[in-house]
Amino acid sequence: MKNISRIIIALLILAMTLPMALSCAETAPSGETTAPAETDAPSGEVTVETTAEETLFAASNIPSDLKFDGTTVNILYWDDVPNPEFFVDDQNGESVNDAIYRRNAKVQEQFGVALNFVGTPGNYNNQSSFVNACVNSTQAGADAYDIFCGYTMTGATLMTQGVTQDLTDYEIMEFDKPWWPKSLISKASVNGGVYFASGDISTNFIHMMYLTIFNKDMLLDIHNMNAEELYDLAYNGQWTLDKLIELTEGTYVDQDGDNTASEGDRYGLVVTNVHFDPFYAGSGLTTVEVKEDGSLALSADLFSQKTVDLLEKLCNLLHTSGDSYIKKSEPLFAAGQALFLVDRPYIITRSLTSTGFNFGILPIPKYDTDQEEYRTCLGFGYTMYMLSAAAPNAEAAAATLELMAYQSYLNITPALFEESMKLRYADQSDDAFMFDVIRDSVDIDVARLFTMQLDKMSYSIFRNAVNGNAAGSYISQQKVYEKTLNKKLSDINDILKNLK
Repeated sequence: MKNISRIIIALLILAMTLPMALSCAETAPSGETTAPAETDAPSGEVTVETTAEETLFAASNIPSDLKFDGTTVNILYWDDVPNPEFFVDDQNGESVNDAIYRRNAKVQEQFGVALNFVGTPGNYNNQSSFVNACVNSTQAGADAYDIFCGYTMTGATLMTQGVTQDLTDYEIMEFDKPWWPKSLISKASVNGGVYFASGDISTNFIHMMYLTIFNKDMLLDIHNMNAEELYDLAYNGQWTLDKLIELTEGTYVDQDGDNTASEGDRYGLVVTNVHFDPFYAGSGLTTVEVKEDGSLALSADLFSQKTVDLLEKLCNLLHTSGDSYIKKSEPLFAAGQALFLVDRPYIITRSLTSTGFNFGILPIPKYDTDQEEYRTCLGFGYTMYMLSAAAPNAEAAAATLELMAYQSYLNITPALFEESMKLRYADQSDDAFMFDVIRDSVDIDVARLFTMQLDKMSYSIFRNAVNGNAAGSYISQQKVYEKTLNKKLSDINDILKNLK
């Protein structure tokens, strides 16, 4: 069954999105670095390996003779980004570092451009200063930036201020290709256009995909179950919330003997209260939807019976069962004290590279087997790429975005998997297949992109209900929340009407 299931899922992935290219040898994890405020990307002569382009994997339609000789593409980026993404000074033998270097060198070589990266703070706490820098740039004439690379929430803010362009106006952008997530067009296009985009182009997009990590040794010890059996459930679409609950039942052990559920004990699931969002997205639920006319509307999912049922299951699992711990998660899992952890891939390189046990990855569980596909949301710490409305070199900038995304798909994303899992992506292990499934299941809920405009209610309503064990009183808040959200969405839609 396992081999048949793997063949089926491999064919499905190939047919829908095509696997990521094979590249990058296994190396030690790269450290987190902060680039200097202003520098040019490597422009020296380098050997650029793109063997993946010669395979049967998805190919780009960028014309091979397209040139912008002598053009400098100026890029403003947030320099307090969680993980290296935009450029590195040189190759150092670390797989992700070197893949970023080669990507930029390839763009410069193929188009004959120079990439000039200028950094400024722009994380959650520095959004306003980044937005102001972008807005001010549009007044700078020939000195304006061509591309803005900002923290995820800044994309919607800049769009509503009219300083970004619709990327679909440029034929070179191939949003139907696997280096751009499917949901970018189906769920995150606004007002009929794409004013901000992310995907393989952002290393932090890959780092921020929510997934389930499990302890293979503990699975065998507690349930006499091999990891392959769990992978088979995932391959066959049977990795569900009920299955997660079943496997956590009875796992609690008071290891430190203090008669209190504490950090010294063993659990079936550990997940902190800021990571409840993926259960909502994983169940196929959304908060805001884009209507046919391009406007935003509150989704019926938010206060549906399915959401109430989901809350009841989660509240029982996380608060009542005794088999879960929500005060701290990552250190407990790293210490071998939990069977499952829900978090993002980047914590693997941060905490799990030297564990004394074997671990694997799975998608966020479905709500039930009737749900057709796995779904996962993203943590907020990734990058939205935008084309400035005042870009002096708009055609070259759009081409640069497309080629950066394609080269990242070929080389950087596989390197990220190898760095995290200490496995060769090319070997297509169970975890490599799961990585593909998780990446393909990313669901961009437009509400999360408009988090600031929605006063954080894009996530806080559901998250607070889980955290407060408030499934029973959830519906009682419906009218108040709907009134507030509908007013905020109306304000956003009024702004969107003036964009085109």
